[in-house]
Amino acid sequence: MWALRRASPALVTAAAAKLHSDRRGRRELSAPSRCESLQAAAQLILRDSVQYAELNGLLYGLKDPGADQSAATQTPVAMLPFCIPEKAFQDCVALSPLWNKLVDAVARDVKWLHATLETVAKADPFTGRLLKISKQIHEEGLRQPLMLGIHRSDYMLHSGAEPRCLQVELNTIASSMGCHAFHVEKLHRFVLGRFQEGAVGRAIRGHYGDLKGDDLTKRLPRNVTLEAIPAALSRAQAVYKAQTKGAKDPVVLFVVNDDGRNFADWCFLEYALWEVHNVRVLKKSLKEVAEKASMDKEGRLWLEEEEVAVSYFRAGYGPEDYPSEVEWSARLLLERSAAVKCPSVDYQLVGAKKVQQALARPGAVERFLGPDSAKLRGCFAGLWGLGPGEDDQAIVKLACEKPEGFVLKPQREGGGHNFYGKDVAVKLKELSPQERSAYILMQRILPGLQESVMTRQGQLKVMECLSEFGFYSVYLGDGRTAHLSAHAGHLVRTKAQGVDEGGVAAGYAVISSPFLTS
Repeated sequence: MWALRRASPALVTAAAAKLHSDRRGRRELSAPSRCESLQAAAQLILRDSVQYAELNGLLYGLKDPGADQSAATQTPVAMLPFCIPEKAFQDCVALSPLWNKLVDAVARDVKWLHATLETVAKADPFTGRLLKISKQIHEEGLRQPLMLGIHRSDYMLHSGAEPRCLQVELNTIASSMGCHAFHVEKLHRFVLGRFQEGAVGRAIRGHYGDLKGDDLTKRLPRNVTLEAIPAALSRAQAVYKAQTKGAKDPVVLFVVNDDGRNFADWCFLEYALWEVHNVRVLKKSLKEVAEKASMDKEGRLWLEEEEVAVSYFRAGYGPEDYPSEVEWSARLLLERSAAVKCPSVDYQLVGAKKVQQALARPGAVERFLGPDSAKLRGCFAGLWGLGPGEDDQAIVKLACEKPEGFVLKPQREGGGHNFYGKDVAVKLKELSPQERSAYILMQRILPGLQESVMTRQGQLKVMECLSEFGFYSVYLGDGRTAHLSAHAGHLVRTKAQGVDEGGVAAGYAVISSPFLTS
């Protein structure tokens, strides 16, 4: 049973009357009137939009622990796409291969990676445990040098004389929401195409600055996530199969968490792997891997009598995924095996906030990329290390005096862990110098605001919003040969003004798509 709230006939009638009244009696709308008119137009098409979203797979598991496990609701989405200058969008797309190259280079420079995280590991037990696994597998000898990365680099459009995208973070494990983003683009093509004319069309065009005569759908860049990500997983399976004697039809293992709320996002990948690439998928939790998987004397991984070619982590990115030693034993087994990891523990460690900050130091990116480093440096926000060995006193003092200009970040993924505003100063004063090692300080990026129509569980709100723009990339290499390196689609997460965190799964944001402007 799907939990769905529909727009009532009375609401639709009232919205139609409001929209007609707004359009009949004015030439120019004030800002409040524009917002009301957009809301009236959105209310008219709410039911069509929500139905289209649900019937095209934009579904999310209910959070209510008492609900039926099969119950789902509409994925939180924006009804209309979010504007971004086309040049800024294309600049971010062009950086994807460089992020791929950087992640792989850092992951293979194990000495630099381990040294960078040593202090953090003492203050953050989770990072420390991952680092311990990395050290163990390298001491034993790496069984599988082939690594698959499905990364996502997230940016905000920093406002100023020349707006430019600054990187928020680089995700190297469980870079999710790609399939939702693929279907939101389809939703926006439907809305902008189906409702271009009439009163609703005029309200939508007014929202984007009129654009008379333009086909609005042409401003939506095509999203390739549901093609590129399964293709990368399939390619990894094929390379493993080619290099492994006797491997006939190995599977791809999806390591998932138990709650499964984001089931649609990984199920679409599973279906594409089978329907397009004829590759089978097993979905298991870390606990199930510990109970059912084994490794033979050659290091090949077996699960329920199936050989595993690729271990794709959709869980395992935070301490909550390892409630006991059972889950940690599963992670170690996967890392020690000959299966291709997506990501390997080293790729995951490259995504740590401390590594992001360390790479911003003079000469760090240049160590790995050479002349190409300047292109990446152009999107770096201000980043500062904390704790012993860091010259942090001046920046800590400034952050305590003017906390609104900073974000305090721990080594965590998944949303809901950062500190903003006055909480930055409070937390910094609470932490000992040793405890500060588990955090970095980052410049607060200040994006411009836009009106956005946000829908969650069938209800809509028109609000002033900002967005994060994520760009996926895929990479498959063994340190000598790059079998694959490509841009793999995009994600827009939109949140209301005043909401600091940006995770959709964590309940802070909705999924949108980019609307390219000149």
